[in-house]
Amino acid sequence: MLRKMDFDSPIIDTHVHFWDFDKFKYQWPTAEDKVLFRNFLPSDYADATKDVPAVKNGIFVQVHNGTVEENDWVLKFAEKHKWIVGLVGWVDLKDPDVESVLKHYAQNDRFVGVRHITELEPPDWLGREEIHKGLAIVEKLNLTFDLLLRPQLLDYALQLADKFPNLTLIIDHLAKPKIKEKEIEEWKVKMSKVASYPNVYCKLSGMVTEADWEKWKPSDLKPYVKHCVESFGASRCMFGSDFPVFSFTTATYKDVVYALCECLKDCTTSQEREDIFCHNAARIYKIKAPLNNTNLKEF
Repeated sequence: MLRKMDFDSPIIDTHVHFWDFDKFKYQWPTAEDKVLFRNFLPSDYADATKDVPAVKNGIFVQVHNGTVEENDWVLKFAEKHKWIVGLVGWVDLKDPDVESVLKHYAQNDRFVGVRHITELEPPDWLGREEIHKGLAIVEKLNLTFDLLLRPQLLDYALQLADKFPNLTLIIDHLAKPKIKEKEIEEWKVKMSKVASYPNVYCKLSGMVTEADWEKWKPSDLKPYVKHCVESFGASRCMFGSDFPVFSFTTATYKDVVYALCECLKDCTTSQEREDIFCHNAARIYKIKAPLNNTNLKEF
């Protein structure tokens, strides 16, 4: 695999999680998830990324359905850890006061968008009118919405993209295709349809956990990455590590970065790779916080 980046810009990791079982009671992860069933905090992320010094900026993505206290917790971290340049938080989209709640958080330059773990909800959750009322407020306030989907639910992405043309929709983890099973054709058709909407973007993240945890290799991921780049265009794709969820697998943080480099080298230019690892995230998430810089090429 590649052992250096061919550009100078600092990496923005668009998909970072923390959790603290001493502070919150989570629906996921659970004791069955073993390797993930412990606290993961900014210090753990620093340890994971120490071999990849080009990673200078990160965006936290919500883990907890059910409390805005997680937003406050992460915003406190961001006061100390300036590398946390964005927060994709949680709000109750059904709350009659959701607009005032979102306006409160949007005053903080780290708060960039909203996500809800839809896998913990009934399959039709994203199609409900009460949810759409909340998303209309997200759109109105010019915030983003991360879509955590599997391929069978991609029709909801089409519905939302059509109904909310000014809402920035970001598909997490390529919609979790079944990489281990090499199921790709139906996923490709659905992703191409979603990509036809210019307000939908794709996060190149979470792939190793959909591949064979023990035997995965970059070539397993490459057809999926290539299709996303071809369908969305490099300007609508972003890098995300999905820390620490990749710990289910044999992959390290460094492996995750290298794997995406390898997948991109034949289907993108150097400038496009720089955009995917840095500039696109700043633009798509409308990051207002100062970015931490580096001129490092090799890591």
